[in-house]
Amino acid sequence: MGNISTFKFFILFGLQDSGVYKPLYFLLVFVLYILIIIVNLTLIFIVAVDRSLHEPMYIFICNLCANGLYGTVGFYPKFLLDLQSDLHTISYNWCIIQIYVIYTSVMCEITVLTMMAYDRFVAICRPLQYHSILTPHAVLKLLGLAWAYPLLTAIISMLLTARIPICGYDIHKLFCDNPSLLKLGCHQAIANKVEKYT
Repeated sequence: MGNISTFKFFILFGLQDSGVYKPLYFLLVFVLYILIIIVNLTLIFIVAVDRSLHEPMYIFICNLCANGLYGTVGFYPKFLLDLQSDLHTISYNWCIIQIYVIYTSVMCEITVLTMMAYDRFVAICRPLQYHSILTPHAVLKLLGLAWAYPLLTAIISMLLTARIPICGYDIHKLFCDNPSLLKLGCHQAIANKVEKYT
């Protein structure tokens, strides 16, 4: 283990064949990113301002919008920078942060959608008890769980990944993800893998 070198930067190879279309891709991705920001902020603003929308379902929708903004920050700014440059590198620390943000965003979306499904279940199956089951305090607890679970479980995954020495620098994707980083490890990481692919 004495000859292990740790790489501080990675090269992302997802955009190598984009060639002359890079300016067009940049424009389309930039417009999409701005559109995502505007739509999510507009929905959050509408729900926050209109008192008649202060119901559990709309609060959950607001959280989906906030999560959408959070998740796009993990991908789009770096992607836009890569579309402007010829060399697509990312530091090890930013790679870990990008993995964390993207994974927690996906897991938060799943948990908030689960809370929305529970809300609809109560509204359909127990309509007379709806307001006594989904009180503002209960909604707050559900949202706390929906955000805390992904944020904490992803920390465990990132700590397990960060302890592995890296012996490579090529990531063949547009962004960093845990399986790609684990493939670059100097030894096999069993605890981090859900399934083994070769």
